[in-house]
Amino acid sequence: MRTLACLILFLAQLAHLHAQAIPQESSSSQPKTILEAEEEVFYDEKTQRLVALPNARLSSGKLLLSADRIEYDRNRTQAFAKGRVILTNGTFRLLAQTLEINLQNGDFEARGVKAGYYPLAMESSVMKRENGIITSSDATVFLHQKHPLEPSLGLGSLSFDQNKSRLTGKAVSLKVGNRKIAGLPSLSGNIGRNPFRYGLHAGHRDRLGWYLGMEGNHRVSDSMDAQGKITAYEERGVFLAPKLSWREELDEGFRRGSLEAGWIDDQGNQRGLDLTGSAIEESRGYLHASSLNRFNRRWRLAGRIEWQEDSEVFRDFQRDRFNDHQWNDHFGELAYEADNWTASLMTRWQGNDHEAMIEQIPSLRFDLAPTPWPKPDLYNTLSLELAGFREKDDAGSLLRRSRKLDLGYQVQRPIRLANGLTYTPFLSYRLQDYSLDGPDAQRTWGEWGNDLNYVTHGDYDLQNETWGINGLRHVMDFSLSHRKLNRLDSENLSLIPAIDRSIIDLNLGPVDLLDSIEADDLEPQEVVRVGWGNHLLTRDGQGTRSLLSLQIFQDLWLEKESGDDLARNFHSGLQLNPANWLGIRGEAKIDLDRGETTRNSITAVLRDGRINQLELSYFNYLSLSDQWQFLASHRINERKAVHGALRLQGDRPKMPYWRVSLEFRPSTSWIWFFHLSERTGTSKENEWEGSVSARLFSF
Repeated sequence: MRTLACLILFLAQLAHLHAQAIPQESSSSQPKTILEAEEEVFYDEKTQRLVALPNARLSSGKLLLSADRIEYDRNRTQAFAKGRVILTNGTFRLLAQTLEINLQNGDFEARGVKAGYYPLAMESSVMKRENGIITSSDATVFLHQKHPLEPSLGLGSLSFDQNKSRLTGKAVSLKVGNRKIAGLPSLSGNIGRNPFRYGLHAGHRDRLGWYLGMEGNHRVSDSMDAQGKITAYEERGVFLAPKLSWREELDEGFRRGSLEAGWIDDQGNQRGLDLTGSAIEESRGYLHASSLNRFNRRWRLAGRIEWQEDSEVFRDFQRDRFNDHQWNDHFGELAYEADNWTASLMTRWQGNDHEAMIEQIPSLRFDLAPTPWPKPDLYNTLSLELAGFREKDDAGSLLRRSRKLDLGYQVQRPIRLANGLTYTPFLSYRLQDYSLDGPDAQRTWGEWGNDLNYVTHGDYDLQNETWGINGLRHVMDFSLSHRKLNRLDSENLSLIPAIDRSIIDLNLGPVDLLDSIEADDLEPQEVVRVGWGNHLLTRDGQGTRSLLSLQIFQDLWLEKESGDDLARNFHSGLQLNPANWLGIRGEAKIDLDRGETTRNSITAVLRDGRINQLELSYFNYLSLSDQWQFLASHRINERKAVHGALRLQGDRPKMPYWRVSLEFRPSTSWIWFFHLSERTGTSKENEWEGSVSARLFSF
């Protein structure tokens, strides 16, 4: 349990505190030991001690001892404190009626003890430390402060061996307030056996019925956490969901990852159909695993598996997390990153038969960033990919496949025409060689291009304390880009399958030949694009802060071989952060010729300290209906907060989703959540849900 884990951490801090000796004499490398009092400090011949009273203080470095009376024996390096004793060292604090401490080895004996190390507090009749072993009698451990609803741990005796990092307790009882909940004859543990917290949840969902469950989180080690969730559904059965997650810092990198599973023997009468139209079976489960490892600044290993027995299991039983897991991926990649080039080996495969996928088995890729050679002002770029592609439908059937060698090379030479004005000509070449089931195919490309860039800036001595402005710099840039792509040669062009292709690009599309990564659907074209950017910067205590960033791009001319020339795009991006309590971001991509919206989104966030937060968003993708979203939270006081969400859609606004929740903290350890929401839309998102959940030890 978390109380036990915090107790171990508390005793570890206590052991560390008293294991350090307090120096008797001052030196250049040690702090002074000072004894003082409000009225006098004198030498008692009878006891042969220095005596300080009243309101006495003994200090040395970070350690401070205060009491009504302190006696200090310099020969034995021992201090005796009596009456309102307070011993502090950093974040640790001990209160006692009396205290005797050896300043040389840290051994002590205290009576009437109250001690704390956030968020834990402890009371004990007697606490001792001798030869690295701390013992305590009649101890009570609780969080922050005593409360009728607070859990606490009672121990008849407690022993902590600092040398072996071993904790032993006897006559153990778990209490809530003054009521005993459970008892144990003994307990034991080591430092590093870390916190456990848990919660309860209950509620009702239209498609699942009433449910009741609990979840827990256990700190297995400093680098690993174990979570578990079990939920009993009135109409469906028992859902189990264990999870392991880990993160370890290395000298030049890190390791992190997770392994998660879920399973239920679904007894529902209306399980429905999955994406393929097949009936969902009773046995339903999923397995998700991910790993990201950076062994040093050069080597990186990453992978992900997101297997699901049917397309709806995660949506049904992990509804709150489904928004971030709508598309599943299965891949592994090993990469080496040099200063100006990268090499990677990746494979991606279809893990779920109900989900269509473009497999890459495998993909070997090399990329050289623009590198000066053989002259300092002549920059060379190289890309090489050798990959096998297989297109599978949502039933797992192979539709078509190809193996491809894709080689690209580009040379450019920036020419400075004037201050801030640069002209850059480009020449690019690309070879695509396909190995197919029938006759092979091949094509080569040549591209020439021109870039004209102009950058200017102005500095203004503008000061404003309200907005935190300390000087203002305005940076403005203009760009004019031209690219002409020609097919140089081809063989069996009509046989090339468009497997590795771009479906929908919601962002600014590429103009460079080498920037088109998914390039099976390349065609000759000519494009002229203009860009304009504005940036406002100011100084703060951390360096430079961005107030405004606005980027606008427009395709002035676009001509394609296929005749699809009405695809000139306008793209803009906005980031506005005038203060830490206000932020606005937006992005738009519009086909001006067709009058179609590819992407139009803007979000504004307003914060009022810890009290209020309001977020307003607008979305329109692919000229579908407009969507507005409102998110708000208000902290009523330190114990209560209310949260809300609302989504509107269409010209005649519909309300596809709304949510209201109340957060209530009756004590420092308990948090209760009351939640009510409704979704209207598809048959699988047409329900209301009410739930109550509680978390214990959630600090």
